[in-house]
Amino acid sequence: MTKQHLLLSTLLLCLSLSGGAQTAPPALILPDTPVGKAVSLFVKALNSGSLQELQKFHTDRGGDAGMADGDLNFYQQSGGLDFLKVAKSTDFEIDIESKTRKGGRPVVLHFAVERTPPYTVADIGVRPLGGGPGPGAGGPEAAPRAAGDIIGGAPAVIDEAVAAGFSGVILVAKDGQIAIERAAGFANRGFDVKNQIDTKFNLGSINKTFTRLAIAQLVEAGKLSFDDKLGRFLPEFPNADAAAKVTVSHLLEMKSGIGDFFGREFDATPKDRIRKLADYLPFFSAKPLAFEPGTAEAYSNGGYVTLGLIIEKVSGQSYYDYVREHIYKPAGMTNTDAFEVDAIVPNLAVGYTKRGKTELSSNVYTLPARGSSAGGGYSTAHDLLKYAEAVVANRLASPAYTAWYLGGPQPVKGGAPRPDGPMRGGLGVAGGSPGVNGVLELNAAQRLVIVVLANDDPPAAEAIARKIRLGR
Repeated sequence: MTKQHLLLSTLLLCLSLSGGAQTAPPALILPDTPVGKAVSLFVKALNSGSLQELQKFHTDRGGDAGMADGDLNFYQQSGGLDFLKVAKSTDFEIDIESKTRKGGRPVVLHFAVERTPPYTVADIGVRPLGGGPGPGAGGPEAAPRAAGDIIGGAPAVIDEAVAAGFSGVILVAKDGQIAIERAAGFANRGFDVKNQIDTKFNLGSINKTFTRLAIAQLVEAGKLSFDDKLGRFLPEFPNADAAAKVTVSHLLEMKSGIGDFFGREFDATPKDRIRKLADYLPFFSAKPLAFEPGTAEAYSNGGYVTLGLIIEKVSGQSYYDYVREHIYKPAGMTNTDAFEVDAIVPNLAVGYTKRGKTELSSNVYTLPARGSSAGGGYSTAHDLLKYAEAVVANRLASPAYTAWYLGGPQPVKGGAPRPDGPMRGGLGVAGGSPGVNGVLELNAAQRLVIVVLANDDPPAAEAIARKIRLGR
């Protein structure tokens, strides 16, 4: 997955699909600007469903034809996009309210181009309409159904998914007790090794939720604040403008303007060289800010790598050691870590992807040697349930910071306790890339947890989680 293909990422539940094709709305007139012209041509190529048309779009604009594989993968998931309304626009950046042709899911397409001809694509992102691109705080979209209805309807959804070839693990729990769990498909197709309930899956961007909580812990401990500037911790950050203006809060909420590490340079780099957070820096840290910090939102894996580096600086530990000691161990997550891809790890699922092809292949060549604070660690369904239970029990942060983490306001200095009453909010976080798709949902008020982990392309897990939650 590349920077240009955050369409395939996410912790975003917007790629969960249901229903059939939708009636296309009237054509939207786009601004006569470099980005307006580019996004019009891109979506025309996308909606054609033609790999050749998508390759031509990228090469005509000075980009990499290889980007078309990810575009086609997204087309296969979404059926393409129909534009509804321009939400905001400049000459080089635009947000367009849209809907997917499969399922009619309302989304916002963010599209940006470079500032000089041929106006190469600089960034593509998609998020649910009405929802920001953060790591899921605030809980799943749509009004929650009663827990009993969700649990009662889940077996039929799971049976249908398994019959259709789902490969992964599904778990639904209430009040810390597992109501339903099911494993299906193969962890390793070459050796006919089946997925088990305790198989470890790549989490993709679900790791961002651990990074967000680690920052909350360090703020609570007085070692940093949400308003601290990036330069306080990383004074030699290559982009001096970012060091002076970007705050911890900007990074957490995807409002920093810092770009992504995915792109042509990342793709061309041997992945065995990417084993620690600092190895990701050259791919994004010197690039200009996409916008003035705090004035816009754009999904940024680079921003969450930067948060991980801040955690390392403040704690004096590697990011991996910090989350292992302060999050995984206290929560009892014994099967969770950022395993290196060349390590021998028992019971680990291999990811399988089509990436615009007709046959499945391993995703090993798309993966860095080790994941980061932005994503790519591994866990099990049981460990993610333990994590959710530790969060709602305030075992990983105080009530005030737990409430913030679950979508509430930032605590005042000193960590004022949250108001009395039932716990609110929750998590709705997903991760996706070639051969990787996972969902962790927590409704804190109902203490209901849904976990779906798949070693397949998105939206394998997201579609199932959404159907379990919404019943359709």
